[in-house]
Amino acid sequence: MSPPKSARTPATEVRANLLAAGRRILERDGVAALTVRAVATKAGVAPMGVYNHFDGKEGLLNALVTDGFAEFAGLIAATDADPSTRLLNSGRNYRGFAVANPTLYTLMFSMDCEAESEVAARAFFELVDIVKYGQVAGMIRPGEPEQLAAQIWACVHGAVALELASSYPPFIDPSAAYEQVIRLIARGVAA
Repeated sequence: MSPPKSARTPATEVRANLLAAGRRILERDGVAALTVRAVATKAGVAPMGVYNHFDGKEGLLNALVTDGFAEFAGLIAATDADPSTRLLNSGRNYRGFAVANPTLYTLMFSMDCEAESEVAARAFFELVDIVKYGQVAGMIRPGEPEQLAAQIWACVHGAVALELASSYPPFIDPSAAYEQVIRLIARGVAA
């Protein structure tokens, strides 16, 4: 009598497990610790699984930043009815994601990885939609929504980058400074 065959894990589950393991390693131990072997071990699969699903470490990193952008876009897509609150909450969610996932966030905006362009662009266009919503309501000044969104993005990204790099002077509270930055932005784009 032959031993029973073990059931194979579906490919989509293996892929999801590899991404989850990669994300945990990335945030806990940094990019240097993200090796094919470490991710495979953490996911409970053979190292070949990383190559089968992602063509190696580079493909895994690209998939991680693509997933990061998808999550990020969902978070900055604030849906508050009040346009001002929507803009402020989008900014707060932007920072919240970056602070909760500093390594992933940094990789998302680095030249070291390449996210799927449509997924990465979705985050920006969520902000464009928030600008358009505010313009229709008369709360955000007229102008090209993409240009206003780019200016807003540059401001929040700069404030977050300063915080993640610990570049604020020690007497500046990054959280309070960020809140002042997003309120400054809201006043700057007001109608």
